[in-house]
Amino acid sequence: MSGMEQFEQQLRETFRRVDPPAGLEHKILRRLRPRAARPWPAWAAVAAGLLIAVGGSLGWMRWQEQRLRAQQAELVRQQLEVTLRVTARTLARTEGRLKSIGVQQIQLQEASWQD
Repeated sequence: MSGMEQFEQQLRETFRRVDPPAGLEHKILRRLRPRAARPWPAWAAVAAGLLIAVGGSLGWMRWQEQRLRAQQAELVRQQLEVTLRVTARTLARTEGRLKSIGVQQIQLQEASWQD
């Protein structure tokens, strides 16, 4: 017998039909049956409800806080804008008055807060 014939013979023996063990079909079908759903215990439902309520409350409070901060920031921005306009207008008037009396340049002297 040649090497190829021996190889083919080994393949036939390896892949020959083997009867399944007794009860295999029953085991497979039992595993495929849907299992009855276990109801959640009452405490788990209460805990889930509390968790959702607390989480929602904390999220809402955080959103409110962010909204309040945004409103405060907008108010500060508006106040700064008004302050800068008033300052610019006052400086322009002062410059006009100084020029009207002939002052072209002002000598500045540094001041220290620590003196």
